Amino acid sequence: MSIRVDVRKFTKIEKASIKTGDFSLFVGDNNSGKTLMMELMYGIVNTISNWNVKIGCAKITEMEDITYIRFSSEWFAEMESSINNYLRDNKRGFLLECFSMEIPVEEITIHFEAAEEVFYVGTIAEMAYLEKEYADGNRENIAGNVAGTVDEMKLQLAKYALLDMLGLPVGKRQLFLPAARAGLQMLYRNFFVNMQGKSGMALPIYDYLKFLQTYSPRTQFGENEEDLIEFVDRELLGGKIEYRNDVFMYRESNCYVPLNMASSMIHELSSFSSVLQSEGSYGYLYYDEVENSIHPIKQGSIAKALMRFCNLGNKIIISTHSDTLAGRINNLILVSRMKNVIRKNEILEKLDWSILDMLQPEKAVYIYEFKKNEKGSVVVEELEFFDYPKIGYDFGRFNENIDMLYDESSCIMG
Repeated sequence: MSIRVDVRKFTKIEKASIKTGDFSLFVGDNNSGKTLMMELMYGIVNTISNWNVKIGCAKITEMEDITYIRFSSEWFAEMESSINNYLRDNKRGFLLECFSMEIPVEEITIHFEAAEEVFYVGTIAEMAYLEKEYADGNRENIAGNVAGTVDEMKLQLAKYALLDMLGLPVGKRQLFLPAARAGLQMLYRNFFVNMQGKSGMALPIYDYLKFLQTYSPRTQFGENEEDLIEFVDRELLGGKIEYRNDVFMYRESNCYVPLNMASSMIHELSSFSSVLQSEGSYGYLYYDEVENSIHPIKQGSIAKALMRFCNLGNKIIISTHSDTLAGRINNLILVSRMKNVIRKNEILEKLDWSILDMLQPEKAVYIYEFKKNEKGSVVVEELEFFDYPKIGYDFGRFNENIDMLYDESSCIMG
């Protein structure tokens, strides 16, 4: 499930319609609004996840000692309307909460995608349970063992239904990894000295600093989580990020180095590694300028790690200026979507890729290109996936750069 966020005249962005899929990628020029859009998405998800839900038009059926409550498209339309009314009538307050300043924006609206295709059924007795039913009749358990009074359980089930439609699993939170994460990780303790409120920081940045300030590592992981952590340690870090005596350290073999003395690549990747090992559970990750300080060859490995992270049931929104990273992501998605299993396995063997690197076929992918026009304003275009011919996503600006380099080389060589 996902939401669609529509904006008009948001800073330099003329208009944009962004869906929150399982794997979303923003590409485009510097200063084209990618980071601001990610921060806006963060603020909207934060608003909806903390929404004061109402039972409203949810259908309630009483049978003996059991209460059934159904949340269908009508209920989601009611929630959608109330949230959009808030964004319209309290736009200034929302922007101050999200950005700590009034960012120019004419209109912000949200829409729950696929709300017509599913509905949620809650069963309330001594405890409450919530299931999601699809159009084909299949059901999926969303939450169970919800306690409280009947009225409290009704509201809690409504909250879980809203979170699931948002794409944020029960018990998981969102986290923003800013482009300046390396510097913030070195200086985060100083930010909290004599700090009052958010001190003018955007909400996503402030939450990232709180993540560092209150960090606690986990000791137990699921099998697939361990596989991803080991992949990052082996293929990207060449060592391990550890949290010892309230300090982030880099361990290579048996040698420990304070993070501020490690290489820039290690410092940049430490944030992602710390998320994977955190006691907090983050199911919605925003990763700004992923390629910072990462060698082009290593960018292939971070692309694989992001696919694996998404396959664990997490949602991710990333931005990049790197044609290398975008190209690697494109190639992985191309092979992931191949229906010819024999051909797919041949490619995996030839490229020395693992089936674990393949994005699961049911994952929704959305890629957006931020393009500046002659007036300096930005148009956001959703890129189409071309299965045949096998080009995947056509990154216009990146292709222009490759053509330019080719033309330069041809001119120089005569």
